[in-house]
Amino acid sequence: MAKRLSSIFLPRLTGFDPYQKLPKYAIIAGVFFISVLVALRPTSRLTLLVLGAVLALFVSLFLLRNLALGLLGVLVACLLLPNFLGSGGMGATISPPVLMLVLVLGLWMVDMVVLKKQIKLVRSRITLSVIVFLVVSLIAFLNGQIIYYSFANLAPITAQIGGLLVFFLSIGAILAAGNLIHDLKWLKNFTWLFLALGTLYILGRIIHPLGNVTLRLFQNGSEASIFWIWLAAIAFSQALLNRNMDKRWRVALFSLLVATFYVAITQAYDWKSGWLPPLVALVVILLIGEPKLRIPLLILVGVTIVFNLTDKLGNLFSHGEDYSMMTRVVAWRIVLEIAKVNPILGLGMANYYWYTPLFPILGYSVQFNSHNNYVDIIAQTGVIGLACFFWVAFELGHIGWGLRDRVPDGFPKAYVIGALGGLAGTLVSGMLGDWILPFVYNVGLPGFRASLIGWLFLGGLLALEAMYWAKGENLSSR
Repeated sequence: MAKRLSSIFLPRLTGFDPYQKLPKYAIIAGVFFISVLVALRPTSRLTLLVLGAVLALFVSLFLLRNLALGLLGVLVACLLLPNFLGSGGMGATISPPVLMLVLVLGLWMVDMVVLKKQIKLVRSRITLSVIVFLVVSLIAFLNGQIIYYSFANLAPITAQIGGLLVFFLSIGAILAAGNLIHDLKWLKNFTWLFLALGTLYILGRIIHPLGNVTLRLFQNGSEASIFWIWLAAIAFSQALLNRNMDKRWRVALFSLLVATFYVAITQAYDWKSGWLPPLVALVVILLIGEPKLRIPLLILVGVTIVFNLTDKLGNLFSHGEDYSMMTRVVAWRIVLEIAKVNPILGLGMANYYWYTPLFPILGYSVQFNSHNNYVDIIAQTGVIGLACFFWVAFELGHIGWGLRDRVPDGFPKAYVIGALGGLAGTLVSGMLGDWILPFVYNVGLPGFRASLIGWLFLGGLLALEAMYWAKGENLSSR
């Protein structure tokens, strides 16, 4: 057994002969030690800790052979794996997708620094923007240790670290997907796995007996706005534009799209974040993917906007949404007023929430958040942070726009156009809530499960750029 385990894990990782005595005897000793520990104290915390460490070691050795597989693990963790470390309060739970992504990023560093002895990132113009964004976020975090308002406290350091973690891991997801997916096969695997899991969720929402079983698998926060955006965008783009796909599968994806909007509109119409951003994604996909439809589609969109802004505005925000919008606008104004004390770098991660009682909202001195990602970014990292965020978004859009006419027809082209639609829908969702970079005291790390999926799909654009740049098409320079 020891010889077989050695042959599986050690040759590619160390270059040692699998039959060297040290690795073989180490595995034998490890198995013996664990066996004795389990026999003597089968339920102790130490035993569980050791078993967890051994499991993590073997998973790490396995993933080092193909780190792209780890990204599929992150996706599964985002949607299905329950929290097992307890709650940190106010959404500060350290969840499995966070741990899984940290593991993948750590193994990637080990692979570059220890095994390959070379730190190498794919060549892309987005690299500078993400590095600057991370540096600004870190400076804003350090700046946030200053108390800007008397009679108020800073956010707990755990909440501040959680907020910084959201920024860093979002960028880490882009870089991981862009650098670890070297083969179109793995990008397809990631996409089809997401669509399969999304189908399971939507069917559970429609077929109640099935939902009694399947919906329990999906974790709280995994079905946030970004999940709906990318499920609609990817399903629609592949069904519409991937003409290499069997017609039966294209019909199935169109059916998934219809079912998705049926659930979003009929079961949760008041929750605009569930259907409005996905609808924007679909419009963008049509505008880019079907040029012949651009003029009539633009006319239709324009007429719809004018119609809603005049006669139907009240209906659009019916059932209490008018009051909700009013309170949100007031919250935006107050949070921006709070941030004026340091508009350049903001107040640090999560801190403005603790300043809000000093600024009553509608006569109440309470803690509240803005429910707007862009206001949150200004309040936490200042106008510099917001400028860097839009710089990253612009570079992602630039990559996708450059790829759309250069990648082959079929899955790659449909993916690129779907990602452009997903990016547009994601940016719109930022106006409706902190769905993109979840705020610790609102959507929080539970909602990071969904937003992380969007960042991984955007990282797929970087992976495609690297694939076709390697073939002589340096898209970033055009």
